[in-house]
Amino acid sequence: MPAPYFFFRPIVAADRSWAALDWQSESLPNSDASAFVQCFINSAAAPLAEMLPLVVPINPDFLLQDDFLKTLDSNRITFALPASILEIDPVIAQCKALHNRGKSLALQIEHSEILRRIPLAAFNAISFDATVARQDFSALDLIYANDAGFRKIATHVESYEMFGWLAEKGVEWAGSHFLTTPNPELGKEPDLARLKLLKLLNLVKQDGDTREIEAIFREEAKLSYNLLRLVNSVAVGARTKISNFSQAIAILGRRQLQRWLQLLIYANNLADGNTPNPLMQLAAARGRQMELLSAAIDPIPDVPELSDNAFMTGLFSLLGVLINLPMNEILKEIPLQDEVVDALNNPTDDGVLGQLLTAISAGEAGNFDAAGRILSELGIPPSVHAKSQVTAYYWASRINIDNHD
Repeated sequence: MPAPYFFFRPIVAADRSWAALDWQSESLPNSDASAFVQCFINSAAAPLAEMLPLVVPINPDFLLQDDFLKTLDSNRITFALPASILEIDPVIAQCKALHNRGKSLALQIEHSEILRRIPLAAFNAISFDATVARQDFSALDLIYANDAGFRKIATHVESYEMFGWLAEKGVEWAGSHFLTTPNPELGKEPDLARLKLLKLLNLVKQDGDTREIEAIFREEAKLSYNLLRLVNSVAVGARTKISNFSQAIAILGRRQLQRWLQLLIYANNLADGNTPNPLMQLAAARGRQMELLSAAIDPIPDVPELSDNAFMTGLFSLLGVLINLPMNEILKEIPLQDEVVDALNNPTDDGVLGQLLTAISAGEAGNFDAAGRILSELGIPPSVHAKSQVTAYYWASRINIDNHD
């Protein structure tokens, strides 16, 4: 049986910050334990798991396999098991033994009746579909779950409204796919400040005159503050205090300035640019994944500056959600390579950048079969795909506007 594709997806806390990662196989329940073991080892996922706990839906028989338990021994990994195991005494006994050793285990429940049957000595978390919770869970059910000490993990969270309801009910962790949908809290007006930032980014990308770039910084106090803070940070390594824009731009260099502006577009508040929001991290992870995966496409596509344009495609793929404008309107502000424009406007067309973006988006949405099919057609093996995700999420989870790689 060929190796399956694996998919990592952010799980967010009630404040929308990244709290964990969902780790799934495209072929569960047909995957075997060794595939998870090899993915964990070959993708070097252990450091990522120490930063962001992993929630891993598995087959119950994995718990009876020593190599699986030995490799995935970290207490930062939560095994999620189907409710059907409540009828299998040997598996429940093993769950109790693992829980007693400090292991985190979650039971996947499909209706509230199961709640009170869950042995507290075996499980410390429950996982459930958000819609099922809203339709089936009573206030008493949620109180019981709280009193029992279960961490509540909601899956298939498709809207900000649903996420808000879950947060109000005390659900600690939730799937993050809703972040790719418009946020009603932002209203319907386009974000003009971010559009201006896009124009500045385009000027830098087109190697515009330093005086023109400096003039925009002089007009925008927030940008000026963040720029001078960046170049005077330890990360940049300036030996003397930098107090004017031309020096700051020269020290950063055009490429680093461009990458900083790309990330700053997604910052929660342009006046507090060192506080990234989860949408920025997701966009950055898309960009980094595409940058890494583009090098593995076989045959090598004929795309100018492939890795840079792949990164740009992934990073900019969520601008429509961020700025509240159709993508074709946004692209008028930033002249890009034709391949990037095509991928952002029509990702389902035949271009390789669009195909990559479609595969990543499908994986985020849980359409694992579709994502795996596209990746296979592009000649990208599962091992490379898994490694790219681990690398991208590790990088994105550490992003700080003032100190980025």
